[in-house]
Amino acid sequence: MEKYINQLINDIRATRQYIAAQNNLNETTDFEDKIEMGDFSHVEQYIYGEGIPISTITTIDVSLLPPEDKLTLDQKAVLAEELEKLLEVKHFALDFPENLPMHMRYPLIRKFWSEKHVEMSFGTSHIEFCQYEPDNCPYPDYCVCKDFEEYNNEPDNATEEGFDQTDLDERPF
Repeated sequence: MEKYINQLINDIRATRQYIAAQNNLNETTDFEDKIEMGDFSHVEQYIYGEGIPISTITTIDVSLLPPEDKLTLDQKAVLAEELEKLLEVKHFALDFPENLPMHMRYPLIRKFWSEKHVEMSFGTSHIEFCQYEPDNCPYPDYCVCKDFEEYNNEPDNATEEGFDQTDLDERPF
């Protein structure tokens, strides 16, 4: 398995380098030039476009990513790190808790690989795995979602809707 993991990591890195080189071509866009920026199709694509699997966007098929039970903790950590770097050059940022160990990210990233998203040429699409519901949190010992729940449950901070309206009462308009 070690030989396969090493080859997969090399393939991921080669793909990342290729995509990064293509992205460098986009960096020459002059955002002040009305002719160059006249076509905002990339914005319309993001808003109205159909999602395609991340595996298609990255050209790394999900079937190439080993099931987590076949990997050591170190292998999961290395693959998670390499896959996150690949996603970064495709304008995706995976929002994990800062202290979440890398090996725990791999199963979530592997599952994400089958999801459909709109491919982006500019900007960053942030992907959150926690919906801020502690009972359904994918990493309860590391996430801050319970802190939000505690904050919203404090009488001074929450209304019936769970929203602090104190500042709204002090609006100048």
